[in-house]
Amino acid sequence: MMRRAVQFGFVVALLGGWRPLALLAQESVATSGDTQTQQTVNNELTQAGSRDDPSSRSEDATSVSPQKEEPVYAGSLNGSGLIAMDESAEKHLLFSMTTGGGWDTNPGNMEKASSSGVYSLSPYLGYRMATQRSQLIVQYQPTFLGYNSEVYARQSLHRASGSMLFTQSERLTWKVDAFGNYGPNGTRLLSSSQAVAVGEVPGTSGASSASYLGNSSNLTYVAGSVSAAYRLSEQDTIAVTGTNAYSRTSDLNQQGGIANLQVAYTRAVSETVSWNGYAQGGHFYGDLAYETYGAGGGLRWRPRERTSLSVSVGPQFTTCDCASSRTGLTYSVSFGTRIADKWQMYALTDHLPTVSYLGPSLWQRSASSGVQYQVTRIGVVSADVGYISSDTLKAVSSYRGISWGVNYGFHLPHGLAVLYTYRGYATNTGGAETNRNLAQASITWTYRGGEVFQGR
Repeated sequence: MMRRAVQFGFVVALLGGWRPLALLAQESVATSGDTQTQQTVNNELTQAGSRDDPSSRSEDATSVSPQKEEPVYAGSLNGSGLIAMDESAEKHLLFSMTTGGGWDTNPGNMEKASSSGVYSLSPYLGYRMATQRSQLIVQYQPTFLGYNSEVYARQSLHRASGSMLFTQSERLTWKVDAFGNYGPNGTRLLSSSQAVAVGEVPGTSGASSASYLGNSSNLTYVAGSVSAAYRLSEQDTIAVTGTNAYSRTSDLNQQGGIANLQVAYTRAVSETVSWNGYAQGGHFYGDLAYETYGAGGGLRWRPRERTSLSVSVGPQFTTCDCASSRTGLTYSVSFGTRIADKWQMYALTDHLPTVSYLGPSLWQRSASSGVQYQVTRIGVVSADVGYISSDTLKAVSSYRGISWGVNYGFHLPHGLAVLYTYRGYATNTGGAETNRNLAQASITWTYRGGEVFQGR
């Protein structure tokens, strides 16, 4: 009987598909691996007013209460959701191993598809540290792919990220974020998506989930930001953020970057509402060399603890001679909510001059949304969709991409979790349309999974 039980459990694990989607509060949803730099700016813009420390309120404070302090999260590279930066420092090491297999209808992303079976191995290693004044998390995850068809060679993708939050005093806070990605562009679409924080809900950026340039070979993408937030008073905060993003696709011989500096002022008008204003300037370098300037404002609303809405909008001016549309309206909107501890959903959209996985572009639009539902005590079903369009790329005149996916995952004892997943992609690159679909089942073992790494 014992042997049969063990064999049965092993078969169940292999036939199951995983994503670390445990209880809904620990579930992964989408801040841009690719648009993380700009999202960091937007987060600083809308969240700076929530960092006030009640123990250090000024004597001349008005009757308006500052916003309640929000937890700070880092997106997990292995797709398990958000990791709280201020979580206990007693457990430092984060480790998991994922293996899976499935069917890819168009690995080469060609107009005439040639499908193949695919298998993957993806270890994950992270380190987390939290003290009274500082929080740190660094992560690394390679993904190794192989195909049953001899037409397609084995591939490997390497991703790394790091976040550090340092409280220098009761008024001054520093934050550093970095993200790096190197490997074949197509492999990125088959690896786990990195979550971004939409309030307290993890989400997936449309700019990362739907962007893919076919036949571009290896892609290098690096993004980073440094920000300082200074609390002028109980309700007023000023934040200065410097960002840099760089992208290079080897076979397309396309490369470029953008360095941006933003100054933002935030005022909390109540515990649930804050408004802000910003001014920023950036320099594109590489294939597209020009300057961009903008100003604007927005608000952040938290009607309840697990619901948040952020809006930022303003005019943007560029000096680029590469297109007639030098002036435009930039905007960034994000919404996330949890409902009754079983449902959670998010929505993101933006319109920016930026550098992403597609390379530098005069204007880039992206949108994404997703929903998850806890169907059992240990099982979660989720669905998401992403969209991106970009113009004035060097190698192609325009790009448009759509992605969609459905997942069902559940947890097993001893740190095991399984996932069934389906993903679809439809792209239009310079007028050439391609489609791609992937069905996959995978299993993950997480070190001390029942104690430590549950996504939150």
